Amino acid sequence: MCEICRQTPCDFRCPNYIPPKAALYCSLCDNGIYNGEEYIKNLDGESAHYDCVTGLSYYAMIEWLGGEIRTMEDFYD
Repeated sequence: MCEICRQTPCDFRCPNYIPPKAALYCSLCDNGIYNGEEYIKNLDGESAHYDCVTGLSYYAMIEWLGGEIRTMEDFYD
């Protein structure tokens, strides 16, 4: 039992708290992706929290997902 928070394991607010290890880390916020959290994997194999990706601008989201924004050129010259 922890001497500070009096819990086993420690409460997440306790200074002795050790967060669980994450199998994946978000490439946008660098925090761990833990069990029960929604995440997205892009074409480059990077993972990110669903909320981190949906918080991006449309252009940034398309680029992170591996898409390319193009401008149509006049093909009839």
